[in-house]
Amino acid sequence: MSELDETQAIDQVIDRLAQRFPSLERDHIASVVQDEHEQLEDGRVRDFVPVLVEKAAKNRLKKEAKESGAVVQRPEALVPLPDTDPDPDPMEVERASREGQGSHLFGGLFGNSGENRP
Repeated sequence: MSELDETQAIDQVIDRLAQRFPSLERDHIASVVQDEHEQLEDGRVRDFVPVLVEKAAKNRLKKEAKESGAVVQRPEALVPLPDTDPDPDPMEVERASREGQGSHLFGGLFGNSGENRP
């Protein structure tokens, strides 16, 4: 991932988190994201940095929102399906979509085995 791509991805993380936490100041959200991003600046493999930053920042902001009673929006795409993890791991969702299979998060098309049979 190029530095420009990573910067754009981090900006998108800020946008998504600002939508998810509308009662928190955007500047505060950006500060949390930048803080989490700085903790990963020494890593050599940069491809997953935006995903890791988003997950860490989201967890911090959720904790802050819970402590302060702030409103947290759940984006429509993240609304949990029945019997699934309410906050799926983005890397696990991506892996399952690449493999074209169900996963332990969503179950297989033909049950919970994770296998898709014709």
